[in-house]
Amino acid sequence: MSDINLSVFRFKVPIEIRFSDFDLLNHVNNATYLTYLEEARIKYFTTVINETEVNWREEGMILARMEIDFKQPIFGYRNYFVNLRCSRLGNKSFDFECVITKEENETTEIIAVAKNIMVCFDYANNKTVEIKSEWREKVKAFEEII
Repeated sequence: MSDINLSVFRFKVPIEIRFSDFDLLNHVNNATYLTYLEEARIKYFTTVINETEVNWREEGMILARMEIDFKQPIFGYRNYFVNLRCSRLGNKSFDFECVITKEENETTEIIAVAKNIMVCFDYANNKTVEIKSEWREKVKAFEEII
């Protein structure tokens, strides 16, 4: 994601920064970014897939890989967002590209850039499974993937 084009990100959520997110240097601790990305993935899944019948103790997805490049620290509480998009749909896995931004005074600053690889997983049988066709179609429609 060297050239970031935020216009291709169809999903954006505000980050709810908590007092406890800050470290002794008065910026958000780097490990907390993973929580922000996780919360964004959950909101994406809830919004795009909109499945109310998923039994998360039996089926769902797991995080297989996380890459993150920190560009600058988060110092404040407001105007921070996670921009997220599904950039690849495989048979059993898919990729999320994420950009954490600060938007203020009509400017957008890149705070961090991340890539998550998610794998569909059957917890009852402890094995990977193919992406459900319904999920695939909903993601493709939302992301306008042909």
